[in-house]
Amino acid sequence: MPPASVLTVRWFGTTNFEFDYGDQVILLDTFYDRGPRARPIGFTVDQVKRANGILIGHAHWDHISDVAPVAKQTGAKVFGASLSIETAVQLGVPPAQTQALKSGEILKFKGFSVEAVLAQHSTLDPELLKVFSEAIEKATTRTPEQKAAEEQVRAKGTRDPRLIKEGTFAYLFTFPSGFKLIVRNSAGPITEEEKATLKRIGGKTDVAIVPYMGQYIAQRQLAASLPIAQLYNARMYLPAHHDQLLPLFPDIGIEPLLMAIRDSIPAARTYSPLYREPVCFNVAR
Repeated sequence: MPPASVLTVRWFGTTNFEFDYGDQVILLDTFYDRGPRARPIGFTVDQVKRANGILIGHAHWDHISDVAPVAKQTGAKVFGASLSIETAVQLGVPPAQTQALKSGEILKFKGFSVEAVLAQHSTLDPELLKVFSEAIEKATTRTPEQKAAEEQVRAKGTRDPRLIKEGTFAYLFTFPSGFKLIVRNSAGPITEEEKATLKRIGGKTDVAIVPYMGQYIAQRQLAASLPIAQLYNARMYLPAHHDQLLPLFPDIGIEPLLMAIRDSIPAARTYSPLYREPVCFNVAR
């Protein structure tokens, strides 16, 4: 077990993370069975046995699809916006094992707190989505069996339009030393709640996990993701959601984001972990 001052972060693809601190495990999103054409993340859903809490950023399938088996296997409570909780219950999580949050609400765990902050989901141009999705389908191949499996995974989530402005949360972790980590799982416009939260905490964080996906090409994606990075004003940035998600999204190169952060926030560092790679932070200072 790592020392009590060490927070270990592991990325499980898309915006799925494991935070290990002391004797507690917090899961960010639960999307592990990603379909037959996805890169394997190194474990299967049935192997997820331990968690003290599950935080859902929003309830699209690629963030919540495995919440029911994970909640059952771990006994962990599921937290999120009301729409995320509605979806989790529909997927099979017992209502008593859930808690709907409001923006500004703070959860207390042993040795740290987590604040839910209303964010906003990215908005995709329907025509752009159609054109790129068709091109990706033409450039790749899938069998009828693969198509059926992917459609089964994609059915495990909501398409409720309320998700864009009401159902997406960022989460701010605060440790006793004042060390702060913030994670956001979709690159939509910055909300007034985010601005107010950053102003209240002094306009900076120590670690920020920033989403980088949805707009297909770097120029468009930077216009969405870089303002979030600049608002969070972190000492260390980790990108997320940039990996392939067939049949909707291809891999998107993160170098433009890392270079843009380097040029606009010179004191900051960036690091892009591989699946399951432990990234450790000393949260005591």
